[in-house]
Amino acid sequence: MATLKFHLIQRKTQLGKLKGKTTYTAQPIHLGKVSFDDLCKQLAENTTVGKADVKAVIARLAETIPHFLELGYSVDCGDLGTFRASFGSQPVENLKDFNVSLIRAPRVVFTPRMALKYALRGLGFEQAQPLHNPKKPAPKKPGGSEFNPPSGGGIGI
Repeated sequence: MATLKFHLIQRKTQLGKLKGKTTYTAQPIHLGKVSFDDLCKQLAENTTVGKADVKAVIARLAETIPHFLELGYSVDCGDLGTFRASFGSQPVENLKDFNVSLIRAPRVVFTPRMALKYALRGLGFEQAQPLHNPKKPAPKKPGGSEFNPPSGGGIGI
């Protein structure tokens, strides 16, 4: 079974019944970021679509989604999920007191499909290192930050 690794960090709790007390909490360990190039390479693996084609489609998707959001549409991206624009405003008691300056900046909301949302359910957890003080700098990773995907083939598209 796959596991997500974590370490424990010590913090002073700011809210709730433990406010002001020193507590320990689990924090996930992130190994880094998969580069866009590596993502495209992985998507192209074992498919008839080349890496350059994958890059072109993803780049166009990044231009097209904002276009539809600006027009007021939500964008359904299939098994990935849906993007939509959202915003809020400051409340007013009287309708005549409302003006556009009370509207907060718009943001993009992504709602993943169930399969993606629950993709990590059922995974176990494994403590990766002893208690860590967040004020100390994390040890540097040996080697580069290049992503080496796990063996077992590509993603079938």
